[in-house]
Amino acid sequence: MRLGIIGCGNMGSALAKGILSKRILPFNSVYISDKDSYKIKGLYKKFGIRVSTNEEVVKKCNFIIIAVKPQDSRTLFRSISNELNNSKHLISIMAGVSISRIESLINKKIALTRAMPNMAALVGKSITCLSHNKMVKSKAVVRRIFSSIGDVLEIDEKYMDAVAAVSGSGLAYFLYLAEALKEAAVKLGIKKENAVKLAVGTLVGSGALLDNLKLNPQVLRERITSKKGTTEAALRILKSKKFKNLVVEAVKAAARRSKRLSKGA
Repeated sequence: MRLGIIGCGNMGSALAKGILSKRILPFNSVYISDKDSYKIKGLYKKFGIRVSTNEEVVKKCNFIIIAVKPQDSRTLFRSISNELNNSKHLISIMAGVSISRIESLINKKIALTRAMPNMAALVGKSITCLSHNKMVKSKAVVRRIFSSIGDVLEIDEKYMDAVAAVSGSGLAYFLYLAEALKEAAVKLGIKKENAVKLAVGTLVGSGALLDNLKLNPQVLRERITSKKGTTEAALRILKSKKFKNLVVEAVKAAARRSKRLSKGA
């Protein structure tokens, strides 16, 4: 098996590092390309990874990850189409570009997977959702590739806009809450640098509790909330302001935006 990665931005680089660091594949079985030579220089120096052109990556590899910007997809597929055949398996992590759209651009029947990781891939903590077309016969291989950067789920592609809204953008929602906690701490007289540590530590601790105890978030929240205590006082305000409804509406807005972007890709 040979794997190619076209596009070495944050996600492409995170996948290359994950695959090689966790020894999913040996370094001489992974090829990378990017129009920006600076992006691939670090990967080459650290891993001795094979650097090539887009066309050579497709020619030499049977699994090819497409990690370019959606607006570059038409030009890319035009340049590599001659090298595509039914021995190839394309894996796209381009946001908003559907499997049917890719099929129309390449105009060939080959195995296609659409993957949606998130930025936590940079630290090996992504959750990636996968959808496949009917030509895919190597789902386990794709799962193994993306397990190098975190957890993996398989879903029907029709839910990808919802995935984009929940896990793709969701990191920013938690970070926004951390911002708010930091600002609240500062207003209560805590020094800014300590406020940041408190907010970040609380965010990390919340995730660690959920991950290790394997409890439903509601169950864990109720366990933490003492009757007539400080947590209950704070939650009463959040509920009165319909905080949960706000989050639902925000996620719906992100999903609608993802759907519009998908149509324009």
